Amino acid sequence: MLSITSVSKTFFPGTVNERRALVDVDLEMAEGDFVTVIGSNGAGKSTLLNTVAGRIIQDDGVVALDGKDVSRLKEHQRAARVGRVFQDPMAGTAPNLTIEENLSLADRRGKMRGLARGVTKAKRERFAEALTQLELGLEKRLKTKVGLLSGGQRQALSLLMATYSDPRVLLLDEHTAALDPQRAELVTRLTRSVVEEKGLTTLMVTHNMVQALEVGNRLIMMHEGRIILDVDAERKSQMTPEDLLAEFGKLKGAVVDDKTMLQ
Repeated sequence: MLSITSVSKTFFPGTVNERRALVDVDLEMAEGDFVTVIGSNGAGKSTLLNTVAGRIIQDDGVVALDGKDVSRLKEHQRAARVGRVFQDPMAGTAPNLTIEENLSLADRRGKMRGLARGVTKAKRERFAEALTQLELGLEKRLKTKVGLLSGGQRQALSLLMATYSDPRVLLLDEHTAALDPQRAELVTRLTRSVVEEKGLTTLMVTHNMVQALEVGNRLIMMHEGRIILDVDAERKSQMTPEDLLAEFGKLKGAVVDDKTMLQ
């Protein structure tokens, strides 16, 4: 479903600020794989997601989705195939539009847009039905502007929007990091549910080692732009956060500088 082959990306090449963000990265994900990604700051995690999404075009290598080479396609050209939820609850929605208007945009992601009415009665009914699974009562607030929602409500809505049009790949970039523990647990539960229900191939970056071990069927660790550890489901189920810390301890220059990694 997702194939990343010999992908490299260097920022500011040839300058004093040169940084190799990705170095010959190889990653193969089968349909339905749910891979969690950990690593210290600057390891290349977000750059990896940006490369899959098309926000960043790699210098070398190939990115393929569902057997199709998308290496040179821009972000909007991959929109129908790739859903994404960001760390900032404000990033995945339009705050000045209502809940139903945001969902209407999600419904049209990657499709041709004309002059037809954006929100019809039939769509409104579908949106309300979809919102009930969030268990936040948002199905009764379709005409509420999204900017008035709490961070947890907005992130849950972002997750729904990112998966509404059934993308082939879902990218989650520390999407629970900015939430309080209760809301983070809710969004994590919703994530598991929607990924399982839709059979989505998913890449999730997290700093939380417990979350990285509990969620998904595979784990990779990145360091200095490389994947240096790839753990399958069986081994992952037997590992503890202390085991992951021990792996970090083997890396020269790696610093665990985020307390959430142990939560």
